[in-house]
Amino acid sequence: MLEFLIFGLSLVALYYGAKAITESAVHFAKVIGVSEFVIGATVVAFGTALPELSTSLFAMIKDSGYPEVAAGNVLGSILANTGLGLGGAAMFYRVYITRDLIETDISFLIASALAMTVVFIDLKITWFEGVVLILIYLSFIRHEIAAHRKSEAVGTESFMSRYMLIFLAGVALLYVGARYMIISILEISSVIGISEAVVAFILVAIGTSLPEISTAVVAAKNGRGDIAMGDIVGANTFNALIILGFSSFVGDVAASQAFLIATLPVVLLITILAGFMSMGNMISRFEGSMLVGIYFLEIFNIL
Repeated sequence: MLEFLIFGLSLVALYYGAKAITESAVHFAKVIGVSEFVIGATVVAFGTALPELSTSLFAMIKDSGYPEVAAGNVLGSILANTGLGLGGAAMFYRVYITRDLIETDISFLIASALAMTVVFIDLKITWFEGVVLILIYLSFIRHEIAAHRKSEAVGTESFMSRYMLIFLAGVALLYVGARYMIISILEISSVIGISEAVVAFILVAIGTSLPEISTAVVAAKNGRGDIAMGDIVGANTFNALIILGFSSFVGDVAASQAFLIATLPVVLLITILAGFMSMGNMISRFEGSMLVGIYFLEIFNIL
């Protein structure tokens, strides 16, 4: 019974953490003079992706290492971010996107998924391949800041320190909420008797993706579609490139052929679909429902 109480309290922490980050991100965008998308793709995405990073690194370090947990967490998180986060936000509120995002950013989202697919061809990611993934991500961030800042005016607000405190409090709430969410989910799953691979791809991934999902939904609800899309793009590229990259420094990130065949094509498909859907400057409720549907179809398939 206690695990269900922890589950509920974690949801509350995640909601208010996402709300605090969204509010502070809007202020940062106006102070720095860059688009809200850039803030979402960098600061917000990094803050909300910390649970995935810590979980994957812990999985690689613990005992003799659990590389399939790290791989499953990343693949499951990308699927959950896109299907439940972006899809859920669009299904309830629609996600409106600016044109310059289409021209400069979606290609990076798809490229990160393709890069991840390529390095997994031999069923493992070595440290050298990890370095390549990290370099791709750094070029993405450099391009984001340079491309978006050119099209933005100077800052329209003065920096207020309380928003930094709000942002840090939001990240803390997201981290604590996700951490205890994972604990409660694993406790519940042990009673049900779910396998380790399924726990990593479904339950652990959902637990670590709840910050991104919460942030995307809250941002879309508040009419901040660029933050919602930016957070998902930033978090997915962070997952595919940085988390897998750094995890490979601890040991080869390996996964079975059967697991990758069942999951990797779907992750690539939903990423490409999200990119094409955004070309109309809006992801509609119907398109959002499609993304959510793909997510649940994959879950039923792997179960």
